[in-house]
Amino acid sequence: MPDASENFKINLNQNLWGLVVGLGALGTAEHYRLCKLGWFGLFISGLMSLSLVATTISYTINYCRARVH
Repeated sequence: MPDASENFKINLNQNLWGLVVGLGALGTAEHYRLCKLGWFGLFISGLMSLSLVATTISYTINYCRARVH
């Protein structure tokens, strides 16, 4: 019987891994009422979200330039 995990090939870049960690920290902090972890999770989530947006915009601009020329 084939393993179900063979069907899922998930490759995340550094921005997405950081966002997953930040959101996990936020969820954990909310559940256990940990203030310092909540601030850390908020900071990491915000930083990784900005990084993800900047990277996506950069890749999109480069893609559009390559398609025009």
